[in-house]
Amino acid sequence: MFKAANDNWKTPLGYYEKAIEELRRSREELQEIKGNSLHIFESTIANFQTDIKELKSEIQTMQERLANTEETAIEAQITLAETQKASLAAQTELQALKEIMSDEQKSNYKILEELGEIKKQISQLPSHSLETDSEISILKSLSDVQLHLSQLAAELTLVSHTSGIDYRKLQELLAQQKWQDADKETYSTMLKICEREVEGFLDDGEIKKFPRHDLYIINKLWLQYSEARFGFSVQQRIWQVKKDCKRFAYKVGWLASLTNNEWIKYEEYTFSLDAPKGHFPSISRLVGLDSRNLREVEHRVKIFLSRY
Repeated sequence: MFKAANDNWKTPLGYYEKAIEELRRSREELQEIKGNSLHIFESTIANFQTDIKELKSEIQTMQERLANTEETAIEAQITLAETQKASLAAQTELQALKEIMSDEQKSNYKILEELGEIKKQISQLPSHSLETDSEISILKSLSDVQLHLSQLAAELTLVSHTSGIDYRKLQELLAQQKWQDADKETYSTMLKICEREVEGFLDDGEIKKFPRHDLYIINKLWLQYSEARFGFSVQQRIWQVKKDCKRFAYKVGWLASLTNNEWIKYEEYTFSLDAPKGHFPSISRLVGLDSRNLREVEHRVKIFLSRY
């Protein structure tokens, strides 16, 4: 009986039961393998996704760097070309200015040359020790002459022969680095020349006929005392690169953001040499950029900066 019981698997029913058992074990092993494989597959996919994300980020960073590099290179090329163009234009304009210079102007330049020669001769006088009252008196007289010559030279170069405006006050403010006071002086003076104090800005006509000689004096003073960071010529070079009011205003620090038209309040301007290049003089106020429609005055910026 015992042997018969152990040999039951040899019966058809036994074979069937054994096959079912083998099938069950195979299914369990397959499910286990499938589960492990699925886990490994999912983990591999997750790793791939992470790697792909990192690669995309690196590609985007490289594209941004490449775009910035290309933009910088283009701007540099444009700036160089425009600088050369501006240099040629300035030379042409200077030559034309010399040709149309009035007799009075020519006389002023001649006087300046003579003053320079006199000052040179005075400086070359022997500086031996003074022994008599007459020598002391002579030296004092010479010193007074030098001072007078300096004042006369300043008057000839800082008083506009076109508008009659004396720019020595602007020079003093800039020399003391009182940037806000100097900017206000520039603003009020330019309005005064065009008789636009009430309106508070220059219109197309006033911009076109504004005296070039006054623009030259104002620009020269701003360049001289700002280490060439401020001035109309600095703004003109920036405009040649940007050629867009919003981008120009943002570059020189008058516009808070490129995404909107939020103009920085004048009281919040950076009144120091840390300000962006071209921050002053604030032609934004002169042409009404901070209080009028941007498109309405875009041509005024072009006209104004083309005057220099």
